[in-house]
Amino acid sequence: MKAFIRLTFIIFMFNMLSSCSSTRITYDKNVDFTHYKTFAFYKKGIDALQIPANQKRSILKAITEVMEQKGFRKSAHPDILINVFTDIHKRIDVYPGYYTPYYRRSYVEKSKEGTVYVDIVDMKLKKPVWTASRYINYYNNDLKVIKKAVYKLLENFPPKH
Repeated sequence: MKAFIRLTFIIFMFNMLSSCSSTRITYDKNVDFTHYKTFAFYKKGIDALQIPANQKRSILKAITEVMEQKGFRKSAHPDILINVFTDIHKRIDVYPGYYTPYYRRSYVEKSKEGTVYVDIVDMKLKKPVWTASRYINYYNNDLKVIKKAVYKLLENFPPKH
């Protein structure tokens, strides 16, 4: 019986860990990414980003830094457009605390969670050629987590065939 419980626990933990793969990247394998040299941000998409303006600037600066480190330069006539958007919502978890015959206490944890998306669109093809998303969970409005997610997403761009 103990072996069965242990095996069940191991299978459960494996499933939990494998389902928590928080980064997903897809791209068009028929596109030659070496032809891209310049980029710009998709203004309508960035304007619609539902985060404070100072954090928005911070994220755009992070993307610019990463892209410039990879040899791209910002341009008014770019080869690719970059769009960033988020799907963030509040999360409240209630955990049972301790109990006595006369007193009951639960533990409440508040956070925000969601997904950060980065899309890269080819200006000539007029279609997305690379998309990435990453699940995030953060506390106390620490939007640096979004910035870190953007760095993590762009570390694999451009893809190497």
